[in-house]
Amino acid sequence: MKPTILLFFTFLILLQPVAQGQEITSNSYWRTGFKQINESANFGLVFSGANINYGHYRESSKNNRIFSIENEIGVCIPFSKGIPALDVYLKPAEISYLFSASGKNTFAVGPLAKFEYNYTLYPQLQSAFDYWFTNFSLGVNSRYDFTIAGQQLSARLKFTVLGFTSRQPESRNPYWYDIGFQHAIKHLNSDFEFSTLSQFNTTDFELSWKPKSEKRITWSYCFDYSGYFEAPEILMISHNIKLTFNPKNK
Repeated sequence: MKPTILLFFTFLILLQPVAQGQEITSNSYWRTGFKQINESANFGLVFSGANINYGHYRESSKNNRIFSIENEIGVCIPFSKGIPALDVYLKPAEISYLFSASGKNTFAVGPLAKFEYNYTLYPQLQSAFDYWFTNFSLGVNSRYDFTIAGQQLSARLKFTVLGFTSRQPESRNPYWYDIGFQHAIKHLNSDFEFSTLSQFNTTDFELSWKPKSEKRITWSYCFDYSGYFEAPEILMISHNIKLTFNPKNK
């Protein structure tokens, strides 16, 4: 765990001067849609259901460089064959530092660092074990702003390359009932291991429509993918509609 904390704060220190840029954007957003979770320890069952997320985004730009930080929290109640589950998602921080090209259509790309926590409970399965997928990862963030038929659009693509991941053990005592807040706090940051693309990946795609400047809502379609490919495997996919509430123009 110590290397992850050291790397995280080193990243913050290196990017801090960019955060003092002149142009600052800050907004909040809601995302809602459909999520699917497939954990190999659950006998191949695929849990599907509605999810809702709330987040905040802050961006500072100067000299064609963009520094951003984002956080998000969400909940999903998926079902499989009438069996309910509860999935909680938390992203304390996602930090990006993009280099942007100038012009009518602009492209920006740069490094990405983020913390993500997924904690899922299946009260009717396997003695109510707790399941988690935690990652502190580094990757690439890219954004392309363009115009079609006079409409402003923006496409974002983010994916991880390497990081530290934590998963539940492959085998558990089938008679031990361990649901509880104290177990969640203990397990989410337990047994971190260094992982690369062959072991895990998270990929996020977002396509946004930016209405005229006097409009305060931006509409987006979001596709999110997370996967851990060693036992116990986990795959999570979600499709969401995102509403971003922009601040009122002064």
